[in-house]
Amino acid sequence: MAFDIEHIILGDFPYEPTPDQRDLIGRLALFLNTTRQTNVFLLKGYAGTGKTTIISSLVKYLDQAGSGSVLLAPTGRAAKVMASYTGSLAYTIHKKIYRLQEGQDGGTEVALQTNKHKDTLFLVDEASMIGGAAEATTPGLFGGINLLDDLIQYVYSGRNCRMVLIGDTAQLPPVNAKSTPALSP
Repeated sequence: MAFDIEHIILGDFPYEPTPDQRDLIGRLALFLNTTRQTNVFLLKGYAGTGKTTIISSLVKYLDQAGSGSVLLAPTGRAAKVMASYTGSLAYTIHKKIYRLQEGQDGGTEVALQTNKHKDTLFLVDEASMIGGAAEATTPGLFGGINLLDDLIQYVYSGRNCRMVLIGDTAQLPPVNAKSTPALSP
């Protein structure tokens, strides 16, 4: 079945893929066919290497196959760019995984949403911007949270949901961070 996925994605590819792009599509097909549900696929590449084009073809395949996909990014601008390339809706991570609720002290606090998705692939672009534990001390409404841990918890709490983190290791890490935790195995 991995060959079928690979063949379909390559058939939708708008130009002749490079050997590295062919290899990536093959690895994505294997990832989608694995029975291990807690895997995270890291897609790393510099600007212009075809990450977004491959993701666009993958989203089209998932739609045709009747599987769900959710497109996420850490910023509204990145979500908008992802949506324009794929022709699908894209959301900020915060909008998708968090909800505001009244706290015990009467103030507003942030809580993790319930993931009601089934058989869904979450594709998260600009993952180099996603902070981890080191950034969880930032003050403010979203201060004290660990976005990467919350994203992983949210995605894998859904039934048969998986995640692809997409990013460029040449980009700067999250604010106040020395490394990019979301792109580190």
